[in-house]
Amino acid sequence: MNAGMRWWLAGGLLLLVHGLVLWAVHLPAPHSGGDNAAYLSLASSLAAGTGYTELWDPFEPPHAKYPPAYPLLLALLMAAGASTWGAFKLLSAVLVATAGLLVFAWAGARRGPAFGAGVAIATVLATGWVEASRWILSEPLFLVAVFLALWSADRAGLWLRVRFPAEPPARTDSSREAIWLAVAAGAALLTLFTRTAGLPLLLGLLVMLAWGRRWRALGSAVAVAALPVLLWILRGRAAGEGAYQDEFWLANPYDPGLGTIGVAGLAGRAWTNLEFYVTSVLGGEWWGSSLPPGPVAFLGVVILTLGLVGWGRRVVRGQGGLAELFLPLYGGLVLVWPEVWSGDRFVLPLYPLLLFWGAEAVCAGLDGLRARTTGRLLPPWAAWALGVPALLLLLLPAAPGLLGRAEQAAACREWGLADPFACHGPPFQRFRDAAAWAGANLPGDAVVINRKPRIFHALGGTPGRVFPFFDDPDRLLDQAGELGARYLLVDRVDGISPRYLPGILRSRPEAFCWIRNWGEDAILLGIVGPDAPASSPRGIDETGAFVDCGEAWTLPGDERPARRWGHRIPVVVSPPPPRRLR
Repeated sequence: MNAGMRWWLAGGLLLLVHGLVLWAVHLPAPHSGGDNAAYLSLASSLAAGTGYTELWDPFEPPHAKYPPAYPLLLALLMAAGASTWGAFKLLSAVLVATAGLLVFAWAGARRGPAFGAGVAIATVLATGWVEASRWILSEPLFLVAVFLALWSADRAGLWLRVRFPAEPPARTDSSREAIWLAVAAGAALLTLFTRTAGLPLLLGLLVMLAWGRRWRALGSAVAVAALPVLLWILRGRAAGEGAYQDEFWLANPYDPGLGTIGVAGLAGRAWTNLEFYVTSVLGGEWWGSSLPPGPVAFLGVVILTLGLVGWGRRVVRGQGGLAELFLPLYGGLVLVWPEVWSGDRFVLPLYPLLLFWGAEAVCAGLDGLRARTTGRLLPPWAAWALGVPALLLLLLPAAPGLLGRAEQAAACREWGLADPFACHGPPFQRFRDAAAWAGANLPGDAVVINRKPRIFHALGGTPGRVFPFFDDPDRLLDQAGELGARYLLVDRVDGISPRYLPGILRSRPEAFCWIRNWGEDAILLGIVGPDAPASSPRGIDETGAFVDCGEAWTLPGDERPARRWGHRIPVVVSPPPPRRLR
């Protein structure tokens, strides 16, 4: 069989396996996290021509936290007519499939198509990669950009070789190498403008160019990257928002009362994160759904140990590329991230790297053993004889979790034929109902303080902010005064609202009144400000329930039914006009 046929067969096998998985796990339900809604709202703002603006915020500030590449891609889809949850989820699936092919191309170019297919198949069956294909998040585009950059850098001949005094001066790239360098630089810049965590890859590429004395390429890359990076930094400063810097130094961004940490505290954070990733996340990507914690932790240790051995072997032998530099730079960033943010979303690019280096280390060990025994102990095909069972050993325990996701997705597709929110539990469904009702019945200048203001706005058009994560009622009331917010939604979409709001309501009942509730899962209250007349309804009655606010808090006339949008996304189909234009 010729080399071309081997590549086609290996790539075809990867596409077949991955295509079946993506089809089986697709589900129509929206994600309950705010990031999905934020990306859609930002894209809607771009598509509507109102700039890169936080329409969910009462003051509609320019957004300077999430880089704009992914929202811009979503905006292009919106301009082409996309308006449903499924359309944007399909984009995620296509991007994850593309990232899998790029992993195959990168690993296969280094070790051959069969080796590359094994690494890619193991990667795309990891839980985190499967989940990335199901939600509207920036990870799929980030993965595409990362592995396009790594593959292109290898194709351009960027290697961390040790130089000697007699080495010739800086070289001039051939036209083909120059093209691959341009692709690598563009992809590295795309990682940064997809997620801030892409900075290590861009820095790594610049270091590689300097190390290889490719001064012309380095100068071109710096010249191209400098202006957009500078503009993004200036935008962040002008907006008064330094990306994640403020939250980064908090001991717990969800509990600011715990205070901040210093530089010395980063060491403890890194150790905690390392232990979590190795013992829970890494092995749990394949074995977490079917095996107890002990074997899962063991698998994580094995993958990391073999991966680091293979990584070190390449670096020592002068075979390190951009991937080998990316590991310490990106891995270091992940380790010092706040522990409450730790999760597989941040380490998805590292899975194929560790799998590749680990498998390569095992192959090198077998080759060394064969050489020392002059082939008597192990035949030439020993690596394949051990590699296939090892791959099956890694993947078979992942089957129950994968089948469970497929069954869940099939059930969701059936339940959610008319309403994709039917796949969620009552708390999130009631949150959706509250958002839709607020958009139909509250005044146009209403501001609702709630747990997930980005989702609330995306589903109903009413802006707001999350309440302060403190038990002090004065903080919440001060925030309401600053925003001009007269409404508070008490919900149960997660444990945050029950953690803070009940105590505030008990300690200051006279500051609130009742407007509407959706069972016990969502209660909309009015916030009675200090300037309100003394006769304003407020507080609790003899039964312990909040007093009705009265008709002045909603639009005049009969209650308007909340519109059900089905599979269409309200903020995309009918974006509310900017508040400054109302």
